[in-house]
Amino acid sequence: MKMTLKTPEEIKIFILYLLDRIGYPLSYSDLGTIVIRDGIIDYFAYCEYFCELIEAGHISEADEDGYPISGELRWVMPDSHGRPSMPSEEAERTLGENVEHRYPRPSGEELSDKSKTYVVTETGKLIARSLSENILMSAIREKSYISAMRHLSLEKRGAVCDQTFERDGDGFMFHCSIKDKDGVALDLAVKADSVHQLNRMRLNFDEKPDVILRGIVALLTGNVNYLFEE
Repeated sequence: MKMTLKTPEEIKIFILYLLDRIGYPLSYSDLGTIVIRDGIIDYFAYCEYFCELIEAGHISEADEDGYPISGELRWVMPDSHGRPSMPSEEAERTLGENVEHRYPRPSGEELSDKSKTYVVTETGKLIARSLSENILMSAIREKSYISAMRHLSLEKRGAVCDQTFERDGDGFMFHCSIKDKDGVALDLAVKADSVHQLNRMRLNFDEKPDVILRGIVALLTGNVNYLFEE
């Protein structure tokens, strides 16, 4: 059964959750591709509610260092440890239809400008983290995040790719790894029988680490079963 989100609150929390979970600024079009690719929400809902989240100050254009240029902070209150907190009923109120819009709605030209990127503000993060567990089903959250990671290049994710090798008997042992903000994404050692084979491994991993990672995951999860057919 196809999973879809219908209510404005669910859709807004989904957008906030995904942008917050990805963890770095994205353009409107890049985020839109990720958000609508699995059919969980449609394009028109994304357009409308993304703009409303900007108007309410929960999403902001990012500066050159990746920090929000603006943000609605009226509901942020320190907890007993001095950290910002937000009661769930107030978080829900900021997502309602009658929220006072304190920031200008971006124009179509601004949204289509790929040099402009957007991040979740502090209130947006609080809403995403305090309400996503209750409103968004776990399956939707994880499916969307995995899909996002497949769509976004390792470069955009800030991933670090590394490779080494050493002599091993008559061949070589090739080691390659990929690490991103969530930790180790790949840590692999493979035996190469010749210098030629080693060089092919090194070249392919250097040029296409995204493809290597996706291919290994596909093999291990059985998404390319034809490779095992007799």
